[in-house]
Amino acid sequence: MKVLITGSSGLLARMLIEHLITKDVDVVGIDIKESPEFLNENLFRFYNCSITDREKLKSIFLEEQPTNVVHFACSFNKVRSRTLEFEIDINGSDNILEISNNTPSVKQLIFSSSSAAYGGKKDNPLWMKESEPLLPENYRYGMNKKIVEDRYSNISVRDDLHLVILRLCLVTGPIFDKPKSAVSILIKFPFLPVFTKETKLQFIHSEDMAALIELIMKDKEIRGIYNLVPDSFTVVKDIVPEKRFVRIPFFLIKGFLWVCWHLKIMNIQPASGINSFYPTIVNSSAIISRYSYKFKYTSKEAFLDTKMYNRIPEKVWF
Repeated sequence: MKVLITGSSGLLARMLIEHLITKDVDVVGIDIKESPEFLNENLFRFYNCSITDREKLKSIFLEEQPTNVVHFACSFNKVRSRTLEFEIDINGSDNILEISNNTPSVKQLIFSSSSAAYGGKKDNPLWMKESEPLLPENYRYGMNKKIVEDRYSNISVRDDLHLVILRLCLVTGPIFDKPKSAVSILIKFPFLPVFTKETKLQFIHSEDMAALIELIMKDKEIRGIYNLVPDSFTVVKDIVPEKRFVRIPFFLIKGFLWVCWHLKIMNIQPASGINSFYPTIVNSSAIISRYSYKFKYTSKEAFLDTKMYNRIPEKVWF
């Protein structure tokens, strides 16, 4: 098995690469910047390449002949231009699918989608299954994931290329280091709005995410869409009991998020912040039953492990 991973310098990819290298798996990384973590790893090779560069991607696939492709790369709110965001997230994903389909060595393509594609709404049921409609409304990250899912689900590919779409929740763990994120807010901010106190959240630990993706990569039959989340959830007051919960009008929160987004203080789109106040708790019974998987960490334990190591830089906050 040789695994090619797009967005290889991003957090989720680094979590998976670290796991695969310990299993003696050959890994090829593609990103627009190189992570220093794997510079001296014999089992890891890096290519500086954007997923929008179709010709260079073709040459890398031709050179490396991967058997499995894991597609993590996306703009993830870092791009404020909708045109550029579409070019990366949608057209770039089209490139990965097309080139994987035209590379006979590739037998499996995993696309990293998100539970955010379900959309945060007041009437969301608990434990949403894969059959629930995707209604991300105006949250662009969720919208983009839905568009790619639709394209991947409705295109014809060769019979021996298995497409797998994984809807992940927030992924945490000891190496979590994403500033300006929702997890960072929970850890770093001294106070939170009182209406977030009972907000339900799901976190999957990096060890569980990587172990499940490894099982999927070894599965020669799997196709389709799966929620990749733990079989538990937690609530804000239980994971940050030390915080002060203050009464702040909702319109002030919306204004605060709008200002932070446009000044690039946070990578949290205002629509995302608003959606996150409503629970998006999804059901992972399909993937659990397929592998009889037992999670090592609950949602609460996954967050607290991140909180304990806390590698989020201080200097990014205001």
